[in-house]
Amino acid sequence: MTQFKNLIFDIGNVIVDIDYAVPVREFQKLAVTDFSEIVSYSKQHHIFDAFEKGQITEQAFHSELRKFLRPGVTDEQILAAWNSILLRYPKPKFDLLLELKKSYKVFALSNINETHVRAIDEAVRQQFGATAFADYFHTAYYSNEVGFRKPEPEIYTMVLEKENLNPAETFFVDDKPENVEAARKTGLKAFELKHPDELFSLLKELNIV
Repeated sequence: MTQFKNLIFDIGNVIVDIDYAVPVREFQKLAVTDFSEIVSYSKQHHIFDAFEKGQITEQAFHSELRKFLRPGVTDEQILAAWNSILLRYPKPKFDLLLELKKSYKVFALSNINETHVRAIDEAVRQQFGATAFADYFHTAYYSNEVGFRKPEPEIYTMVLEKENLNPAETFFVDDKPENVEAARKTGLKAFELKHPDELFSLLKELNIV
């Protein structure tokens, strides 16, 4: 019997396979500077944080990016390079989420931006016939909509308070150790997923599935 009543999932490299190296490589083709200095798995320029917190629009984000890009780069090229981070949508994980919703309160909690929300919504429509990515959860909390991003403590406490969750009964999984550590400080039972393929084994180990 599991101790958990509520499950909170990060998205990138937990549900959706992503790779930060791919957009760096794609932007490098468009850039006049070393783009790995602008964004990577472990660090990113402040404009990415601002975009993820909904503080700037997509168009403003593109305008800021153009400071690092060759003249004449189009919005379409920027979108293609930025969305290249989203690699795969493993169907077993999406089937799993629907099954888990029958027994648990299931949530997404993601550092994300409006461009990628649109892209993942379109992907699940095309691949699975869903209306939106958020349909796989009782509620999906996106950083660009709530104004906070992990590991800021406010984003965790906001979800706990809004959903009236007991943190001791709430499982949280993320691929970044700093996000896991911050979640633990709020009382959440948080786990680091070191490889996307380990999600099923983690859930089995904890008797969630």
